[in-house]
Amino acid sequence: MTENLPSLSELDLALVNALQINPRAPWTELAKALDIDAATVARRWERLRTAGHAWVTAYPFGGSGAGALIEIDCAPGQAGAVAELLSADPHAVTVEHAAGGRDLLITAMATSFGALSRYIVDRLGTIPGITATRAHLVTRSYTEGSVWRLTSLNRSQQEALAASRRSALGGSQHLPEYAELVTAIGENGRMSLSELAETLGVSVNTASRRLNRLLESGRLVLRCDLTRSLSGSPVAVTFFGTVSPEHLDSTARELAKLPEIRQCLGLAGPQNLIATVWVSSLVDAQDLEVRLASSLPHLRIADRAVALRAVKLMGRLLDPDGRAIGFVPMNLWA
Repeated sequence: MTENLPSLSELDLALVNALQINPRAPWTELAKALDIDAATVARRWERLRTAGHAWVTAYPFGGSGAGALIEIDCAPGQAGAVAELLSADPHAVTVEHAAGGRDLLITAMATSFGALSRYIVDRLGTIPGITATRAHLVTRSYTEGSVWRLTSLNRSQQEALAASRRSALGGSQHLPEYAELVTAIGENGRMSLSELAETLGVSVNTASRRLNRLLESGRLVLRCDLTRSLSGSPVAVTFFGTVSPEHLDSTARELAKLPEIRQCLGLAGPQNLIATVWVSSLVDAQDLEVRLASSLPHLRIADRAVALRAVKLMGRLLDPDGRAIGFVPMNLWA
């Protein structure tokens, strides 16, 4: 664990776990699940949020958008400057220093394949200090960070919170119409409806209706994150794998069920499956790889990238200890 950071209490971890399940749950619901009073819940969350230890982000997902994981090589001594420059880009939603054959690993998102192509070619191709890039284009998401959970709550607590959350119906809500809303709520997924309405210049009812439509459609995702070093799983490793096409879906679905998996994506390229795991140590990462070789016979791990330092996580700017210190709106329509 990072020496500069205190450990979180069991109640703090339980609160984060509760908000992972239902990020916009009222304080009264959270209090009931945690068996404490609502004022204590609100006060503890504000302390966590203000300290940069935990936060709720909202971001666009699915639809006609496009994404890529991009490996970046930098000139000697330039990785820090390049990472800082990229972290200001709304399309570079996650930026990490990484070991194992690349200097940086970033996640890029755009509203279309054409927009993503322009970002990779026209933006990354002109940044001083970048010597090479390797883009892995996403074809399908099997799981991502909003699904990852702590295990601080018991089953009945989890079920109670899950039952009160609206389910994603997979509708066809058109995101660009709500680009302003997506951008407005991005930094604080728990933003009140009155504050959201004031920001958008609409009534509270209109803001509520638009937000609920987006959440129901699955085109807007809410995610509660916490400082990785305080999660009990401080080491992040991204595995680049290959699977024969006929076994890709079944292998990826099984892989996505594992509790260590933060992200599992299908890719177009030499490696067609990528998975990011959070584990307690590098030894655990190696042990997990051994287990994968045994349980998923069609998967071949071709490469591994160990995160050395996260600079940005889904728009959230992080300090060297992983605390949230700012936010770059994920305005993919910019």
